[in-house]
Amino acid sequence: MEVRFTIRFRTAIAGHVEYDSYGRVQNEAPMIYEAFVAPKERPNSTLEIKRALLAFDKIHIADPGDRDLFPPQAFMMAMGMPPFMGINTGPVRPLGKARDYDDAFDRLMSDVDIARRQGLIDVVSSYDRSTSDKTTIGAVLLGDYPLNPRFMLWAYRNIGRDADVIKLAIAGDNELFGLSDDEIRSMEVANCSADGGINNDPALPLLEGNLAREDLRTTLSNIARARLGSVIKTIGFCVSKKMIPCFGESSYSALANKIALRANDVIDRVAAEDNFWASRAEVLRVAHEEYIDESILNEMSIDDVVKLRTSVWGKQANAREDMLRSIADLSKELNDKEGLREAARDRIVRYRKIAEELERERSSLKLKIKCDIGMAVAGMATAEGGVVLSQMQTAIGAATTLLAGCAYTLAKIKEYGPVIQQLKAAEAEFKDDAAFGLHNFYARIDEVTKS
Repeated sequence: MEVRFTIRFRTAIAGHVEYDSYGRVQNEAPMIYEAFVAPKERPNSTLEIKRALLAFDKIHIADPGDRDLFPPQAFMMAMGMPPFMGINTGPVRPLGKARDYDDAFDRLMSDVDIARRQGLIDVVSSYDRSTSDKTTIGAVLLGDYPLNPRFMLWAYRNIGRDADVIKLAIAGDNELFGLSDDEIRSMEVANCSADGGINNDPALPLLEGNLAREDLRTTLSNIARARLGSVIKTIGFCVSKKMIPCFGESSYSALANKIALRANDVIDRVAAEDNFWASRAEVLRVAHEEYIDESILNEMSIDDVVKLRTSVWGKQANAREDMLRSIADLSKELNDKEGLREAARDRIVRYRKIAEELERERSSLKLKIKCDIGMAVAGMATAEGGVVLSQMQTAIGAATTLLAGCAYTLAKIKEYGPVIQQLKAAEAEFKDDAAFGLHNFYARIDEVTKS
């Protein structure tokens, strides 16, 4: 499936912010990043929302009806046909729903009502779904969908052929495998157009290997693909809307991490061929993590969590963004690896002094902030019940990370020249200078260490 595409993304800029007693922004200056909490088969939990409120200026939650990879009326356009006709040909690759999804979502909205009334939480859709019911001649109505459907289809189908990625989407999901066969089947969306054969491009393969419930191989394959589609869409949507993707469940987090790691492998290898990428690859060594006691957070009310969004928190969050951004900027100026590391450490030391203020203020949560170069999450331990807030960061930005992570695997790259040129073109076109690849906040430490 040969694809050519043009994608436009907007970027976010961090800066000084002032907050009131409820943690709301009080000026028009550039602000701490907003977050989009990735959708899944079940509504996001109140605990996930609390975690995100501790880290981001505002939280966006997907509307219960916003499930598909891109507007279904755009599928023929995504296949490469001229955008002269829009018609809904059926589901592209939507995320399924647990049986009690809608009722549970209503309960979640009730639980977080105080934060919604303060403007800290919003429910959003990636496009106006009313356009899906219309057949159009002469144009395809995308309902303000911000991404290029052709790119999204290509990215999904390319990485969807990676057997390890599809397996990772459901691996270790004890909650899923603890359900009855009927409950699992109820979350499946079958017969999706993005999965079948397209022209000379064969259909996506099913899960490989042994399965304890062999009769569910097709069903589980569809669920795994839907999760992959959700992660890809979340990353792309966040880049376009100046937000950070927040993956609150291990399966989705693992997929996001895999995309980032694939991209990192490609950039590392490309850096050996072209010095242009060498310093950018070095920024991938910077790690930032925050530990809290989740059992304490779980007992706190939403109102109590909101009250933790103080001016000290605002100062620390801005310092964190500025620190990571400045290191990414340095990577584009310095070709000396050791010089970059020395400059990065200087900025990390200055940041740590500000981070200590927040550690003292949030001592009730047993908050501990760590930041260094080459710090491995798996090498750190915390008390039982603790969680880690981690950031996966890259100088090439989320959009180019998505491209590199979905487009290439080292085993399939025969010549690096074309790869280098496409990545350079993507970086120039995306102008994605947000300095972050992916953020994965508050993943359970025991899940991280087992991955």
